[in-house]
Amino acid sequence: MMCILEICVKARKYWSKIHTWLEKMIKQHIDLKPEIFLLGIMPEGYDKGTIYLILHVLTTVRIVFAQYWKNENTPSDEDVIQKILDCAEMDRLTLKIKDKEDTEYYQHGIDFMNG
Repeated sequence: MMCILEICVKARKYWSKIHTWLEKMIKQHIDLKPEIFLLGIMPEGYDKGTIYLILHVLTTVRIVFAQYWKNENTPSDEDVIQKILDCAEMDRLTLKIKDKEDTEYYQHGIDFMNG
């Protein structure tokens, strides 16, 4: 049986990685706080497009994390990236159906994952 402390260390490492990725995507600082990363409660100071991007990415990475809750390991980078790309594509298609333009979520996600 895995030690709870070891699980916490792995979870902390996972969320730190997501934090770093998000900062690179939005090109600004974001606090690594539970209310942001686990609950999606955003502080003031971010524009609407940035909030949209952050909330969509965080929702996606929480889904991936939850899918691994019984595993000893956290999701691989490849699994997380693929899920972000899948969700960004679904968002893009949903907006296309509604005759709206692509969001920063789709473009930033594609740009970040490709380079």
